[in-house]
Amino acid sequence: PAHPHARLPLSSSSAKQMMKAWTSAAYGADGNPADAINKLVFDEVAKPEPAAGQIQIKVSHAAVNPIDWKLFSGGLHGVAPCVHPYVPGFDIAGTVSAVGAGVTAFAVGDSVCVDIGLVETCTDPAPAAGACGAFAEYAVVPVDLVAKTEGIPEASAAALPLAGLTALQALFTKGGKSFAGTDLGNLQSGQKLLILGGATLVGMYAIQMAKNVGAHVACTASSNKMPDGTSKIDYCKKLGADQVIDYKSAKWEEVLAGAEYDLIFDSIGDQGDWANASKVLKAGSDFISVANFGPDATANTSSVFKNFLLKSNAPDLKELVAMVNAGKLKIPVDAVVSFKDVPEALTKSLTSQNAGKIVIKIA
Repeated sequence: PAHPHARLPLSSSSAKQMMKAWTSAAYGADGNPADAINKLVFDEVAKPEPAAGQIQIKVSHAAVNPIDWKLFSGGLHGVAPCVHPYVPGFDIAGTVSAVGAGVTAFAVGDSVCVDIGLVETCTDPAPAAGACGAFAEYAVVPVDLVAKTEGIPEASAAALPLAGLTALQALFTKGGKSFAGTDLGNLQSGQKLLILGGATLVGMYAIQMAKNVGAHVACTASSNKMPDGTSKIDYCKKLGADQVIDYKSAKWEEVLAGAEYDLIFDSIGDQGDWANASKVLKAGSDFISVANFGPDATANTSSVFKNFLLKSNAPDLKELVAMVNAGKLKIPVDAVVSFKDVPEALTKSLTSQNAGKIVIKIA
């Protein structure tokens, strides 16, 4: 008889084409994302094939988002369960390599970018191609999430979808909705916006979008350095922020006390921020968070708390691509690293050592 631990040949392996990918086999021990990062495996897995209404993308570049390692903790299992094993990552850019039945909007060879989708793929049971899927040579996605890159270089295009959609939907709703099913922001010219976490990539996109519609923008940031040597504070100012508060030396709720802001957008998730929001917001105004999933409702009774996870969708992504090509949205890239360095890239994000997007060159 065969040895009990001998690997039996997979009967279908000859029929299936294989690809290289990073895979995660389990959540981190004791909810520790670093443990899951250390246990990522670079492996050969089956190449996903496009079903009806999907396209297969040959991935040129992928990008790291904090949600990638937040999922590793298992703490989001209630809202976004990851069925293991899976290929992490959401943001990709590349070329269409195959189209599924009924697809007419895209052809093989088109340059595209997409956020594969958290709420779309982190489900139990998982979709056929599994959860997430960016850190691989190929990915499949529904066409209604994808946009053509229209000349944006792929290394930049990979850094656009997830963070760009998050900022766009927080400030202007578009295709997004709160967990309660309500509209998100409706930022107008002349209104005042405070961004908590201006130097996060989501924050950097939000600063630019808010200035583009004529809003007054304040944000928090630190004096830590960006890749070009400028401080994060100066970088936020360069992107258009009217006022940048160094959170290491000042409290925003004191600096802006009584300033009657119209909206706070929170990308940090500190519970104290929600409690303090009423000191700065007009009564009845929104505090919109992509990072606080367990607020104390009693901590603030004069502001409206909303939280959400972005909704990946093509119309919003096309709008972002158009903003970039019109020169109205800069894409800050921290570094482009090799496919083999995915664990190091995730660790850099986990430890907040990046300033701008970490992009993975896959092909």
